[in-house]
Amino acid sequence: MKNGTKTKKQLINDLKKMHRHVSRVEGSETERKKMEEELSIVYDALNSSVSAVIITNLEGQIKYINSTFLKMFAYEEKMQILGENAAELFPTEKVTKFADVKAIIDKTKGETEEFTAQRKDGTRFPAEVSSSNVTDDAGNILGRMASFIDLTERNRAQKAVQESKRQIRALSSNLLEAEEKERKRIARDLHDIIGSSLTAIKYGMEKQIAEMSKNATTEGTSLAQLVSMIKDTIKETKRISRSLRPSVLDDLGILATISWSCREFQKIYTAIRIEKLIEIEESEVPESLKTVIYKLLQEALNNIAKHSRANHIRLGLTKTEKIIALSVEDNGRGFEPKVVFSDESYINGLGLASMKERTELFGGSFEIFTSKGKGTTIRASWPCG
Repeated sequence: MKNGTKTKKQLINDLKKMHRHVSRVEGSETERKKMEEELSIVYDALNSSVSAVIITNLEGQIKYINSTFLKMFAYEEKMQILGENAAELFPTEKVTKFADVKAIIDKTKGETEEFTAQRKDGTRFPAEVSSSNVTDDAGNILGRMASFIDLTERNRAQKAVQESKRQIRALSSNLLEAEEKERKRIARDLHDIIGSSLTAIKYGMEKQIAEMSKNATTEGTSLAQLVSMIKDTIKETKRISRSLRPSVLDDLGILATISWSCREFQKIYTAIRIEKLIEIEESEVPESLKTVIYKLLQEALNNIAKHSRANHIRLGLTKTEKIIALSVEDNGRGFEPKVVFSDESYINGLGLASMKERTELFGGSFEIFTSKGKGTTIRASWPCG
C-alpha cells in the first residue's frame, strides 16, 4: 500500500470480509424473522385460549396477558395490569407479596387447583389455576406462566344440581310419608271397620247356632261352617292390617314394635334365636324415623328367613351423642358383595336398594358388611343431637 492506496489483493480480502459480514447479517435476519413467526404462532394460540394466561418474570411482574385475561379479570386495557405484581390477582388478605403467589404456583406443580381470584373491581370468583416455569434453551428459569379458568358457572351448575337432588330427596321423603299415612289409614279401617263388622257377625251367628243347636237342625251345621270361614277371614284381615302398619307402632312406639316383631318372627321361625340390644329411650327416637326403622327391620328379618340359613340374629338399636344406629347381624351363609352388587335384580330381590333409599331419604347412611360363609350385618345410622 502506497500513499493510502490498497492493493488489488487487499481489496479482494476486504470484499470477502464484507461478503461474510453480509451473510451473517442476512442469516441473523432470517433467524429473527423465523423467531418472530414462531412467537406470533405462540401468541395467537395463547390469545385464542379459553383460559386467561399470564407470564411473569422472576420478581412476579406481569409481562404478558392474553385477551381472555382482560375479559375474565375485567381490565379494559393491557397497560392497566402489565408491569404490576401478580399478587394483584388475588385477595389481599390471602396474598400480600409475590412470595405467596410463588407458593401458590409451586403448590400446583403443573396440576390444576382451585383458588379465589380477584377482578380489577375487587369482586372475587373461584378459579382453577395451573402453572409452570418459563425456561430458556439451557433450562434456566426466566419466569412463570399461569392459566386461569373461571369456575363461577360450573360451581353454580353444581349447586343447582345439588339443590335439585335435595328437592328430589324431599319429594321422595314426602311421598314415603304420604304412602305411610295411607297404609296407616287402610290398616285402621281394616281393623276398626271390617274387623269389627266381621266380629259382630261372628258373635251373632254363634248365638244363632247355639239357639238352633237345641233343635239339632242341619242349618246349625251349615252356620257353624260359615262361622269358621268368618274366623279365618278375621285372622287374615288382622294379618293384612299388621303387614300394612302394625297398630302397636302407633299405640306403644318403636321399642314395643321391635319386641313384638321379634316375637312374631320367632313364632314362625322357631329355630332362629334373636338377641336384642336396645340402648335408647322411646322419646329419643324421632317420629319420622320410627316407621323407617320398623321397615328396615322387617325387610332385614325377611331376608334372613329367606336367604341366610342363620340360627342366630343380633339386633341393636343404639344412640350415642351423634348418631342413632340400627344394626341387624346374622351368622348365616353370607354372600360375595361383588357378585351381589353387580346384579341389580339380586339387589332388588333382597330389598337392599329400597333399604338404602329409605335410610338416605331421611338423612342417614346405609352399610352392608358380609362375606361368604361369615354372615351378614346391615347397619343404618342417622345423625342426631
